[in-house]
Amino acid sequence: MRSPTLYKYELFFISFLALIMPSLEAGKTLFWFLYLCTYVIRRYRDGTLSLVPAKPATIAITLYLLATLTSTLVNWPIENGFKGFLDEYRFCTLFLCLYCAGYSEKEYRQIAVLLIIGVLGGLVYGLVEFLLNYSMDFQFHSAGILTQSSIYLGIAILLNTGLLLDNRNSSPRLNTFLKIALLIQLIALVYMGSRGSILAISLIFLLLAISTLRVKTVLTWTGGLAIVVLLFIAFIQFFPNNFFSKDVVDQYSVERTAESDHQRLSAWKIAIAKLAEGNDLVWGIGPRNYKVINDMDFVTQNESLMKMKKYSHGHNLFLTQVIEQGIVGLLAMLFFFLLVFICLFKDWRGAPQRKPGWAWYGGLGGLSIPVIAGMFNTPFYQEHAMLAMLVMGMMFAMAKQKSKVSS
Repeated sequence: MRSPTLYKYELFFISFLALIMPSLEAGKTLFWFLYLCTYVIRRYRDGTLSLVPAKPATIAITLYLLATLTSTLVNWPIENGFKGFLDEYRFCTLFLCLYCAGYSEKEYRQIAVLLIIGVLGGLVYGLVEFLLNYSMDFQFHSAGILTQSSIYLGIAILLNTGLLLDNRNSSPRLNTFLKIALLIQLIALVYMGSRGSILAISLIFLLLAISTLRVKTVLTWTGGLAIVVLLFIAFIQFFPNNFFSKDVVDQYSVERTAESDHQRLSAWKIAIAKLAEGNDLVWGIGPRNYKVINDMDFVTQNESLMKMKKYSHGHNLFLTQVIEQGIVGLLAMLFFFLLVFICLFKDWRGAPQRKPGWAWYGGLGGLSIPVIAGMFNTPFYQEHAMLAMLVMGMMFAMAKQKSKVSS
């Protein structure tokens, strides 16, 4: 089989993966595996496959994976076996493949558009499940629970925003679709009611508005947000007994908010108590092994901690990372995040009139939404990490192409 044929299959697999990521769990794993195998075979036949990391980003990802694997082996045997490592291997390989694949700008953009289409399909799938009582909350079928789905959606919103703002190669029909898609996603995000993701999107939009200093941009985003909020308020006022109205009121009720805050504070208290114990600080207790904390002496011998609800993560991605993978794992994660931030800053500073391309917005979403929302919610290894790594990989690839052109 010739490499051009492999290249076509490779693009097909990554395109289909982009479409089904939020909806089909088994299909997502299958097409990730097919894409990875096709990518490796194609690069090997072309003589461009290298297993030695040479770029800072590939070195950071390699260190990240080595820290995860070492933490697993040091704590072996652990309840989830290699699941934690395999989960991180899956999204790390997506980053590496998208970064090093060498696709054209048009092909990367097509993948980005397919990601948006996949999100819309995932929202429809999730809504049907919610209405049929297959799910307690409105969320994606295969992107985790409500908080994780909200982070996934937040990343997609910023990617969609970038495609709208950088519309140099877009048709009027595509721009109309992206505007409608963005409105639908914003409505869905508000309806999901995850405060961490809403806070993350609000902060990033505000930062972008200030950094661009464009009155039109500020007014557009403010107007869009106002429209979404007004639509919700009007709907609730006109149809107070409707199923959706009751669910929105429940999502933003004082009782539910207080309960969520209590859970987070309890989780942080247990996590800090674990760190204060002073054990497992170097390599942690193992990735995806957080539940072990519930049976440790510092919990069982503390009456107040024993009364708390048991948690599978620390409700903070940094606390979870340092407890599960130790200081080494935390440093590996921070090193990668730092490189992403540097790439974002350089690309923004070097863009004409501070107007970076669509991939920059995707990369910004891939870093900022999981980090800001993750301060209160879920760790980085959940399903939204696949989307985050995919869009950050495209951002690095586009930045590499720009540097080659400029040099």
